[in-house]
Amino acid sequence: MSMTVAVIGATGFVGSHLVPHLVASGHRVIAISRDGRRLPAWTDAVEARPGDVTGQNLDAALAGADAVVHLVAIARETGGLSFEKINVDGTQRAVKAAERAGIKRFVHLSALGVVDNPELDYLYSKWLGEQAVRASSLDWVILRPSLLFGEGDGFFNLVKVTLKWWSPGVVAIPGKGDARFQPLSADDLAIAIEQSVSDGGRSRSLYELGGPDWVTYREIVDAVSSATGMKRLPVGLPIPLISALTAVTDKVLPIFPVSHDQISSLQRPNYTEPDAFERTFGVKPQPMDLSYLG
Repeated sequence: MSMTVAVIGATGFVGSHLVPHLVASGHRVIAISRDGRRLPAWTDAVEARPGDVTGQNLDAALAGADAVVHLVAIARETGGLSFEKINVDGTQRAVKAAERAGIKRFVHLSALGVVDNPELDYLYSKWLGEQAVRASSLDWVILRPSLLFGEGDGFFNLVKVTLKWWSPGVVAIPGKGDARFQPLSADDLAIAIEQSVSDGGRSRSLYELGGPDWVTYREIVDAVSSATGMKRLPVGLPIPLISALTAVTDKVLPIFPVSHDQISSLQRPNYTEPDAFERTFGVKPQPMDLSYLG
């Protein structure tokens, strides 16, 4: 069934993979971003509109939509943007705007590991965002993916930056490096989002998603090293030591690639059952491929 889908955060990493997939699946897309810009690859099936989750102009941006996909979030507080302002209040504004517009279908992108614990700032903010969605009158679907890879990603490119600029011959590995993840392709996530939009039977469902394999943090660093050709000697450092270091760098060196909150979040599970995606969406997800980093 063809629909008009409003994507809030259409020009971000996930949006850049999602919008073409929605169009290829026969949908019309309202691509919402703060400045209303278009990406070069978009066709005439995409209408770009300005809309900001921190402002009051979402109502106009959502006009004419049959469904909303909410992608906007920050993983780190920078540039005056806070988790509360974007991940919590921004989600609430998107929900209220969809309700005012009479739109029922609402797909919200969350994250694996969300928790009702204020000591973990990012994961707690995503938890609160989920609660805003759950408490709404909408036919919502919440997706909790593990780490996402693909052109323009955040996490794996951050590891690349760390290797290039912050790792002179060696790279610090938190603890034993055995924190487990389940990387999922952004293109496979796009499949899950489109099915969540178009399948009314998924209303008021929450799905935890990952790729076909569990990988450790150390294995991820090795994979990024291999893809980029930047060989570094991995050195395990106690997590309390890295945590204490990042507590300082957050204050005096904000460009440091890892925050105190991100180190703390490593203690939360970031994986699910290996067949979760295929069982839920009928598609076998791609294995982790970081060749685009080269």
